[in-house]
Amino acid sequence: MEGLYRKYYAGGREDDFARDLDGKDWVILLKCDGKVCGFSTQKLKNNFKCGQDVRAPGTMNVLFSGDTIVDEGMRNQSGLAGGFGHLMRWLNERYEPDSLYWFLISKGARTYRFLPTFFKRYVPISETGLLRREYTPRNDETGDLQTQLRCVASALYPKEYCPETGLLHFGEGKDHLIADELREDEASRYFRERNPDWLKGDELCCFAPLAMDNLNRLGERVIKMVTPRWNVN
Repeated sequence: MEGLYRKYYAGGREDDFARDLDGKDWVILLKCDGKVCGFSTQKLKNNFKCGQDVRAPGTMNVLFSGDTIVDEGMRNQSGLAGGFGHLMRWLNERYEPDSLYWFLISKGARTYRFLPTFFKRYVPISETGLLRREYTPRNDETGDLQTQLRCVASALYPKEYCPETGLLHFGEGKDHLIADELREDEASRYFRERNPDWLKGDELCCFAPLAMDNLNRLGERVIKMVTPRWNVN
């Protein structure tokens, strides 16, 4: 895993990868011919409370995704996305679905595109609406998600989070992508507009309900296509 990480990331301290992994609950592994060709680290953070003005449960359980990498030659298959969907389903069986949310920090456009590709409701979202293929969220619904996002980001990154931009800025010594696909689809352009210094390590904070009914048709189909091998205590 660390070898794959260092293939695509530069900067940061030598122990960044190990320290990040040590703080996670699960890893979704993608293997190809017995070798790791992709992974995503995950941590469930319980009992976030965001106040009376937010239309959400009094307590939120938030899945936080850390390092997520798929080797270049395996990016057209759905194994890692399907594995995430199965973890999502597993959590929905153990927690109240309306208490589960996903907090994602995006170092690159590829990570951000996961949201418009598989989810109906999420923030931030392009104002043109072209990403909303199956569902158009109400203004108050989007506003609630933005408020929840600010609550969680401020709690987890009180020094690095800027509410005005929605970005995490770590300054010197933070890891960053060596490169990313400069695709010209709307989601990729939107990410680069929102996070112009992504190559310096700035990360865009994203948020989505983790209830199963928030998956679009493609998200539902990808889960059915993948049969995971579990090793969960």
